[in-house]
This record gives sequence, C-alpha cells and structure tokens, in this order.
Amino acid sequence: MADPFSIIAGTAGLLDVCWRAGSYLGRLKASAAKIERDLFSLSLEISALVTVSESIQNLWKVSSEKPIDELSSHAIRIHELWEDVSLALRGCGDTMARLVLLVEDVIGKDGISVQGKRDGLKKALRKQSKDDDIREIRLQIASHQNSLQITLSALNICYIRASQTSTNLGLDALSDKIEYWGFKLHHELVASRTKAAKECYDKASDLLMFTGKADLLDDLRRCLFDTSIQIERQHVQKRFIIYGLGGSGKTEFCCKFAQDNRQSFWGVFWINASSPESVQHTYSAIAHTGGLEPNQRAAKDWLANLHHPWLLIIDNADDLNTPLDELFPEGDRGIVLVTTRNPLNRLHGTVGEGSYHFEKLAEAEANDLLLRAAGEPTPWSTTAIEYAGKITTRLGFLALAILQAGKAIAKRMATLSNYLDVYDQSWQRIRRFRRKPSARAGKDGTVSMNVYSSYEIIFRGLEATDSVTTQDAIQLIKMFSFFSWEDLRVDVLTNSVEHPKRQLEYDKAEAVKPAAKVDAPPQPWKQMFKSWAIWAAMKLNADRTGPILPSVLQDEREAFDEDRLMDALDQLNQLSLIYYQDATDSYSMHPLIHKWVRERPQMSTGEQALWCQAASTTLSRAILFPPLDETASAVSLRRHLVPHISHIIKCAKDIDDMLIENQKARRSTWFMTRSGFGRLQAIELAKFSLIYVQNGYFSEAEALQVKTRDYVCARLGMDHVAARRITLFLAGTYSLQVRTNKAGELINEVLQACREFLGPRHPETLRVMNMLGACRRFQGRFKEGRELLEEAIEAMSETLGPEHEDTLDAMTNLGGLMYMYLNYAEARDLHTKAVDGLTKVLGGAHEKTLVAKESLAMACFSFEGDVLVRGEAAHDLMLEVLAERTSKLGKEHPWTLFAVLNLAKSKRGLGDYTEAERLLRTTIPIAQRNLGENHFGTLAGTTHLAQVLARQGRFDEAEQMFNDVIQRHRYASSARADGEHPDRIGALWLLMGCYQTHGKIDDAIQVGNELLKAISTIGGEGLGLLHPFAKRLESRLDELSLLTSKSDDIPSGMALIAA
Repeated sequence: MADPFSIIAGTAGLLDVCWRAGSYLGRLKASAAKIERDLFSLSLEISALVTVSESIQNLWKVSSEKPIDELSSHAIRIHELWEDVSLALRGCGDTMARLVLLVEDVIGKDGISVQGKRDGLKKALRKQSKDDDIREIRLQIASHQNSLQITLSALNICYIRASQTSTNLGLDALSDKIEYWGFKLHHELVASRTKAAKECYDKASDLLMFTGKADLLDDLRRCLFDTSIQIERQHVQKRFIIYGLGGSGKTEFCCKFAQDNRQSFWGVFWINASSPESVQHTYSAIAHTGGLEPNQRAAKDWLANLHHPWLLIIDNADDLNTPLDELFPEGDRGIVLVTTRNPLNRLHGTVGEGSYHFEKLAEAEANDLLLRAAGEPTPWSTTAIEYAGKITTRLGFLALAILQAGKAIAKRMATLSNYLDVYDQSWQRIRRFRRKPSARAGKDGTVSMNVYSSYEIIFRGLEATDSVTTQDAIQLIKMFSFFSWEDLRVDVLTNSVEHPKRQLEYDKAEAVKPAAKVDAPPQPWKQMFKSWAIWAAMKLNADRTGPILPSVLQDEREAFDEDRLMDALDQLNQLSLIYYQDATDSYSMHPLIHKWVRERPQMSTGEQALWCQAASTTLSRAILFPPLDETASAVSLRRHLVPHISHIIKCAKDIDDMLIENQKARRSTWFMTRSGFGRLQAIELAKFSLIYVQNGYFSEAEALQVKTRDYVCARLGMDHVAARRITLFLAGTYSLQVRTNKAGELINEVLQACREFLGPRHPETLRVMNMLGACRRFQGRFKEGRELLEEAIEAMSETLGPEHEDTLDAMTNLGGLMYMYLNYAEARDLHTKAVDGLTKVLGGAHEKTLVAKESLAMACFSFEGDVLVRGEAAHDLMLEVLAERTSKLGKEHPWTLFAVLNLAKSKRGLGDYTEAERLLRTTIPIAQRNLGENHFGTLAGTTHLAQVLARQGRFDEAEQMFNDVIQRHRYASSARADGEHPDRIGALWLLMGCYQTHGKIDDAIQVGNELLKAISTIGGEGLGLLHPFAKRLESRLDELSLLTSKSDDIPSGMALIAA
C-alpha cells in the first residue's frame, strides 16, 4: 500500500490549503460584488474537494483497521489505487497552493477589504489579469476532484469485492455491479479530463429546428442497435453512409441521430474530412481527449482499442485526394457515420442498406422548417403555408437554403409574400456579376446557387444597415472566411488586441536589462555603414498605416471594447451566418457559407487579398514568442490554430496565383502588383512555424522557416540578430526531424557570424557554441563537441558566472558527452553540479533541470546498463522526471517517451526485466507512430528492449531485433559522411555481446570486425581508435579468438555483455 504518511500528510495539507483558499474567497465575496460573482463557483468546487479529501481520510482510517491478504489480486489493485491517490493529492496540493498565491495577488497589499471605488477597481483589474490562470486552476480543481472521487469509488468497490471472496453468495450480482460502476467511472474520468470529448450535436446551433427524416432515424437506429438484425459480414465495423447534394441536411441528420442516442454511446466524436489538414486537426483533438499526443494515428489507435461504445461522424468526406477507408479506425469496434457528396463512398456502408441518398426534404417538412425558422406564430394560416410552399419549391426543398430564407424573413429583410421577388433579384445579381462558372456543374451547381442566393439576401440586408455593429459584423465575416470554417475561438480575437501590448512591454523590459560586459571587436566602418543603412531602410519602409485589421480589433490606444466585438458576433450568430459552440467558446460557419463569403461576385481579388491579410495579421498577433507563450492558456490555444494557419496560407497562395493570371491577361501590366513579402509577413510566418513545431508539423514548419530565413538573411545578413535567430530556429526544426547534419551546418554558420560580429566571448556566441557542441555529440563528432563545450563553459563562467543557467546547461551537455567517452565519474560530477545549480536558478520542474536530472540518473548506469553507483536513487530520480513531464507535456510527448525509455533502462540495471520490458513494449509503438521508425528515440528504445530480452536469455528474439536496428540506412540523416552514428556503434557492440553469450562465437567475431572498421570514425576526424572504447573492443576480440580455439570453454548463461 502507499506510504501512510504521504496519504495522511497529503490530505491534511490539502485540507489546510483548501481552508485558506476558501477563507480568502469567502472574505472576498463580502468585499466586492463583481468578484463575488466570478469566484463563487470556484469556492463551491473547493468545497467539493474538501468533502472528497475528508472521505479519503475516513476510508484510509477504516481500511488500516481491516487489513486484507497482501498477496491477493485485490490487494495489488488496492495498492495501485492508493498510489494513484497519493500522486493525485500531491498534484492537487500544488494546484491549491497556486490558487492561494493568485488570490493573494488579487487582494493586493491593502488587504481584503475594499477601500473605496479606486481600490475595488484595482482588485477587479488584478483579478481580470489573472483570468486565464484562474480558469486553468478551476479546470484543474474540477479534474482533481473528479479524479479523487473516481479513485475513491474504485477503492470502495475493491474493498467490497475483497470482502466477498470468502463466499460465492451474490458474486454474480456483485460482478455485474462492479462492471457497471467501472463503465460509469471510466466515462466520468475521460469526461473530467477535458470539455472536448466532442459531441457533434453541439455543432449545429439550429438543431432544434431539425425536421423530417424521422422514419430514416428510426430505421438507422434499428440497423445499428437491434441485435436481432444479422450483419452480413461478422466482425466488421458498423458504418453507414449519408450521401447527397450539399445543403440537403446530411450533417444535421447525423447530429440529430447523435443527440437522440447519446445515452447509447460512451463518447461521440466528429471528424472534418473536407481536407487532409482538417482531418489531421480534428483527429488530433480526439487524441487529446484520450490523453495522447495529438495526431491522427494516435487517435485512430485509441478508438480502435476502446472497449466502450463510441460514435464517430466523418463529415464532408468529399476530398478525392483522401481515400475514405484511410479515415476509419481499424478493427470492428465503434459505429461510423459518413456524410459525403460522392456517391461512390456508399460502398463503404456495412449495415442494413449501407447508405441513404439525401436530395431534398418532403414538401410538408420543408414548409414546416421555413415557417419555424421565420418565426411565424402558430397555428399557421393557409396563406402562410401557401407562400411557404412556393418558396420551398423554388429553393429545391434544400434544408440549408430554406433555413437561410427563414432567417432573412425573421430579420424582416423580406416577407413571406415578397421573398421570391427579393430572391429573384438576388439570383439575377449573382448571375450578372459571377466572373467564373461554378466548379460544380449541373444539379449540384444549382443547389449551391439556391443556397448562395438565400445567403445573399441576408448579406445585402446587413450592408443596407448603417450601424457600427452591422459594419463590424460584415468585416468580421469577411475575415472569418479566410480562417478555417470551424472552431475559431473567441480568445484568438481578444488576444490579437491584448498580446501585442504584452509583447511590447516585455521587449521594453528586456531592452533596459544590463548587458554582460564583454570585449566585442570594434566594428569596421563598412559594417557600421551597413548597420546604419539597414536601420534607415527599416524606418523608411515601416508601415505607418497600421496593421490590416477589422475596425473592432484596431483600437490599441484605448481599452479594448470587448462588448462591441460580442455584439457583432451575436448579430452574425442570430442570422445563422455563424454558430456558437459553448464547449470550446468558439464560432463556426457552414462550409457553403464559408466558401460563398470568400468568393461572392462582389469580392474582387484585391479585396480577397485585403481580408486574407487581415486574417493572417489577427492570427499572428494572437501568437506570442517564447518565453511569453508558456502560459497554460497559450499552450491550450496552440492546438486550435493549426487548421486556421493552413487555410490562411492556402488562400494566400490561391490569391497570388489569381493575381499572376490577372497580370497575364492584361496587355499593360506595369501597374499590377502582387501581394508582397516583407517584414510583417516574415514575422507572421515565423510565428506560424512556431505553432507548427509545437504541434509536431515539422515539414510544414520547415517550409515557412526556409522562406523567412531566405528573406531575412538576404536583406539583413547574418550580422543581424533576426537572421541568426531564424537560422537557429530552423536548425532546431531540423534536429527535431533527426536531421542533425543539416542542423549542425546552420548552427556552425551562426557561430562563425557571432564570432565575427560579436566576439568570441559574447553571451550569444557562447550560447550558440553550446548548441553546436550538443549537436556534434549527436553527430558522433565527440572531439569537436568536447572542445566547443569546454571552451563555452570556461568563458561563460568568467563572463556570466558559474551559476548562470547558460553555464549550467552547457555542463549538462558536456556531462552527456563525457558519458559517451565512458568517463562515468566525471559525467556524474558535471550533472550533479548542473542539477544543483539549475534547481536553484530555475526550479526543480523546469525542463532544463529535468534534462540534467535525467542525465545524472543515466550516468549511474554503464553503457551496457549495469549499476555503477546509487542505482535506486537514480531510479527514483527518473520516476520524478517522468511524473513531471507526464503532468506538463502529456504522456506521449517525445520528452516524456524518452523519460519512459530511461526509466526502463534503470529498471533493467536493477534487474527488474519484466517491468523494463513492459515499459518498452508499451512505449516503442507510440514512438514509431508519433516520431517515425528511424527516429533516434525509436531506435534507442528498440536497442534497449533487445538488451532486456538478451538479459532474460531470449537470444533469438534479441538478435532479430538487434539486426533490424543496426541497418545503416536508418542513421543516414545524422551520421557523418565519413563515419558512423554512435547509436549504431552501440547497437553493434550489444549485438556482439549477445552473440557471445548465446554461444555464437563466429557471428560475434564477424560483428566485432565490422565494429572495428566503424569505430575508427567515432569521436570525429578519424580519431576513433584513440577512444577508450577501442581498447575494450580489442580486448573483446582477443577473448573471442581464444574461445574459438577452446570451444569447450565457451561461457553460457548470463555471463553477459559488460566487459
């Protein structure tokens, strides 16, 4: 069972901090009414947390008095649950401590009482500035409370079950009850993790107006749920296809089915299949719901292995470049509904008829929808029904077109009696001004025109209204059409106003910080002239007109008027031009409306360029550069920005192509301009690439960074800090792709520029030197890396101080390199200094500190995995690192996976091969899925697993795994052109030892000879034969040679790989 002190101390400490936080909040409520409204729900959540904590204390006391058999399966499960409680209590205590600090910050130095209006305003403003942090803590408290309550319920069930083992009486009923509660608890656990277990019936704001197709809903329900109906193909996933024209109500039908049957599903999920980028994004959201690294493969695997019933709706599967069968999770679990315009996709249906063909509503259903959308009072008159019949007939009985018509009538932009006259005028206007034929000919083109004409009536009604709110609404919807059509979060808009102010304040604060005193080389007059010319050019070319933004987002001189923004959004929402999603605090548009706003005849190419740039500027201003982007709200926002960035970039390219076509079509082209690329665009692309990197889209990030770097370097040169920063940014992206050779070239280029323009001892020069030294280690160029790191540490210690974080970070890198030299003692000394210093400077949970801790733990084990010193302490250190990374980064983040790998290595060193194997077999498939087959982390994990198998005497499995890992091409992106990658050399060494232990001496000698050729390059510059490892190899080969002449003396069993 978990440490009793940790449970008692954890609950006691939690109750104490809850009491203090609750006391603060209660007294605040008495001091300020506005703050009372905002914090009241938070105090209720704290009260619930107190109740759960007290229940945990009571259960611990009772269970301690009635011990159970420690060897029973129940005891093992109970032990695991109490460990979970202990861990959760620690996390909960940390969260509550953060809340106390936040509340104290809101209160201020004047105390809790409000001393007049000015003090009350200050408190309200301080509270407003902490809204993001308070919102995050509220979610964490709710999550902690749910998690503790769930674990507490599970413990109670386990104790009940343990008490029942002495008798068979009632066991069947108890088993059923446990299964039921297990299902319910698991459901609540995932629901408590995030709001985004995305139930698609929240997508449609007009779902309450859904009408018709009741017979099809009933039929589909029977097909999917009636067990008496036999499925032709057993053990096949249940899929049903809804195909038909755009605007015929396919999505609404699926949403209605999900809403009516939500009690039958553990989870309802939704995929936007309109493009590969939107598929990846929406699947990533599902992966995040499951607590996985956000990517498509992780989400599909999670669904495929989920034991509870789920519904997946794949919407708008019209992209011919994305085969539909690639979007389905594997296996036979779950139910999948697909909406598509492509009739060939109906072949993927597997139950009942397999598909429904949607064309139009029945006349009565269409009339009903129109009159309800128009807000006509019931009972409807005969005249109203007659007018409705004429309108719906003209609109082809299409649900979306009818809904838009109803909204126009409800807003008095037309009446039932004159709607068709207004509609005909709109139709003629569209046909007259339409520059291009519709991409979809025939029937579907007519459908789109029906919808577009209905929309045009509403839009022109907006244009005819000369109010600030209406003009804001028009500008916003034009800009929205260049974002992705779904999930545009409100905080993107508000942050686009607030974040530039934060960035400016940070830049000003950084500018006045005292710089380190270094002897920089004097600038030659040519360099001084160039610097002055660059400064003058930037001033002359600066855009004095201000950023291109909607009016409601432009006013930076005064306080941002959020009410004005919400009024405009509300007007668009009331007209069903956009619809609000409360779960994500975001807005979406129907795809047809989204396309029409962007491509309506009155929208010239120049105006498209204007609003595309407005969307790009808005999104860019909402993104902060590090270190300002490390807040919880910024991290949360990142995942939602990828589809918007991708759509804006695509639209910008399309507009550029149209400008080129227009230019070619004119005889006189001197006055034509293309959308330019300048300083603003370079900053925008740099920010967009940052989001791509943070979400794992490395190729997309690389493309943007290359374009930005080419522009910046061509205009400013490597002597400018912006050129050096974007180059290092690109090098980091190459490193994440395991292209360390390419990364090394760029870092070296920056280092040479720093030495020339800043001097050899400038802090920036030394930081880049540290980066290059670390990169050289991963390239296998140990000698060069060691020289760079030792020089950097010596200079940093003198200029920055031995306790500076840059100095300590370089020590971590040097310690890792000394480990590669097999100098374990020196490596431990360096890592110990780094851990102590970084803990003091940055804190124990900072990522640099965690890297140093991880490196120190690994230095306690030899290259082969044997314990050198303090094995148990190193194991505990890895547990700490893994817990921190799992909490902060998620359990599938690359750094978290690397911590699991090293934890497994420590368990292997301590002889716990079973647990080491379990960890590796769980982690390697995730690494293969998220990082790739040839990522160094994936290869290292496979190498460690092979070694674990060898230690257990499972030589055939181990040898097969080793031989797969040592394939030379798998290290091509990181190995030197004239040598081998150190990880491949290490795998060869371990394979050689495995063959020897297995008694395959000839095979061991063959691998040893290959290794001897490879090792000549280890360390860089052909100096490998001087490396300490070479002597160990020679000794091993001599030993093997003796064994070939004395076959009777071949050792057996576990006389293992260590020399």
